[in-house]
Amino acid sequence: MGQNNAEGGCLCGAIRYKINGKILGAAVCHCRDCQYVCGGAPSYVFLVTAQSLEITKGETASFRSTADSGAIRIRHFCKACGTPLFAENSFYPDVLSIKAGSLDDPSIYKPAAHFWTKSAPNWHCIDPDLPSLPEGESRDPK
Repeated sequence: MGQNNAEGGCLCGAIRYKINGKILGAAVCHCRDCQYVCGGAPSYVFLVTAQSLEITKGETASFRSTADSGAIRIRHFCKACGTPLFAENSFYPDVLSIKAGSLDDPSIYKPAAHFWTKSAPNWHCIDPDLPSLPEGESRDPK
């Protein structure tokens, strides 16, 4: 992706954000947590440095859970309409995963890999031309 500066927000417009920096990469996550958050589908995310996210309108609600990797995930969403927006990962505190569907222009999203494919139901579409990992991030980031 590599693009600089993107904008997005939630369905009802209560939350708006800007990315003031380079988009580091993009992936599709098929873990069970993402399936729950996305209503069954995988999660389409892009990665940015935490410092590059600027919330320009509103305040997110959040939900904290422990992922299969052992990482603490804090998922941020709109408290009015429920749109998932971004997540924090304790293994990588300087990086945020932003939901591609929350972008004003989601056409800039181009996934580079699929993660947690061992959790994907047989009806998830997995691009055979992209790297696929049965799991995701390392259980020990050090």
